Amino acid sequence: VIRLAAGQMTPAPWVNVLANPAFGTVLSESGAAYTWSENAHEFRLTPWHNDAVSDPSGEALYLRDEESGQVWSPSPFPVRGPSTYVIRHGFGYSVFETDNAGIASTLTVHVAPEAPVKFLALTLTNRSGRPRRLSATAFVEWVLGDLRARSAMHICTESLVQDGALT
Repeated sequence: VIRLAAGQMTPAPWVNVLANPAFGTVLSESGAAYTWSENAHEFRLTPWHNDAVSDPSGEALYLRDEESGQVWSPSPFPVRGPSTYVIRHGFGYSVFETDNAGIASTLTVHVAPEAPVKFLALTLTNRSGRPRRLSATAFVEWVLGDLRARSAMHICTESLVQDGALT
């Protein structure tokens, strides 16, 4: 269990490898992650950075209070809230817990045992005593290869508004 008070960091990233034989992700205590399919070097879905100082990530989850405009994350990265974060890395899962502005959040991350699927289960509990309007937004920087510099010009995404999907 890692408990990070406001402004506190670990001396270096403490990571958890969540994987099955054909798919996986590396997740640090900050919430920074990188994900791959089949081969962790050749088939990166998101970028891997060999940087233990800044712990960068190509994956992020944002929470926003639609009334106040306040933005924070259920993990310390990318937008750390002022409250304490409790992080638990276990065999096959990682859990991030915090409470920000009366909203308690629990983010549980795991990989399916036999499928190329990464699950992020987010539970929000309103402890503020008043109705709240919140949104959650996920961000992914696609690599889809070994290096982003080689694959970026071949990655084209578009949104299908009628289906609510990205392709």
